[in-house]
Amino acid sequence: MLKLANLTEEVQIACRQRIKLKKGDFADENSAMTESDIEETLKRLMGELKKSPEEVFDALKNQTVDLVFTAHPTQFVRRSLLQKRRRIRNCLTQLYAKDITPDDKQELDEALQRECHFPTQRLV
Repeated sequence: MLKLANLTEEVQIACRQRIKLKKGDFADENSAMTESDIEETLKRLMGELKKSPEEVFDALKNQTVDLVFTAHPTQFVRRSLLQKRRRIRNCLTQLYAKDITPDDKQELDEALQRECHFPTQRLV
């Protein structure tokens, strides 16, 4: 279920970024990759939080990075699950399309229900 939640969030973020790009909210497609950038963050630190450039520089130069390695660095996913996720992603992407008809929406909803159906196990 968490994988499905992450998948829907990825599709929704991509849709929002496409909308912002079409509206001209981003300077170019590359800047659409993040919600904010370092320049805006630095401006905010100096403007809203009343930090001097020296204070910001000192804070940045004193930052450290700690690498964390997980116990299981690789994860195996069956091909059938990857294909299922791809179909779900395609359905979600189509649902976000502006020109979708009610009939198309109904078909996509049904396709999503079929893809997300988890068979229950019988307990004997």
